[in-house]
Amino acid sequence: MRKHIYINLTEPENQTLEQLIRSAGYPSRTDYFTALAKTTIYGIDISSRIQKIRQLSTAKTRREETFFALLTELAFPVIAMKNAATAINILRDELRDEMYARTGTVPTPAEMQHLARLYETLFLPELTAYRQQTETRRYLEEKE
Repeated sequence: MRKHIYINLTEPENQTLEQLIRSAGYPSRTDYFTALAKTTIYGIDISSRIQKIRQLSTAKTRREETFFALLTELAFPVIAMKNAATAINILRDELRDEMYARTGTVPTPAEMQHLARLYETLFLPELTAYRQQTETRRYLEEKE
């Protein structure tokens, strides 16, 4: 028998919850909430499970922050002058090597593309300024 449960979340809270559930290894919200309900019903201490989810989320956030730092260090000019996808295609091996060196983990190609697109969105003002300065400098050099 299936029962429906409704929760009240904002869209950002929902997105965070989705990420946490996936980070914890649950394939879906249904699986997560089923596990949560059964641990509650059968008296299993869920605090350790919740703590594990928080740890996974924290580790995921650290990996994402590290990847963003690598994009700034290694790929910023390529992203600014071309785009995130091109930067990932050109620098994939260097990014993977450096991520492994810094975190002991390597992101999947899909994760790298996703994070690079997110980086491109979050750092758009800086990327645009860099692109404009570079193009202006090129123009002035051509005029000389």
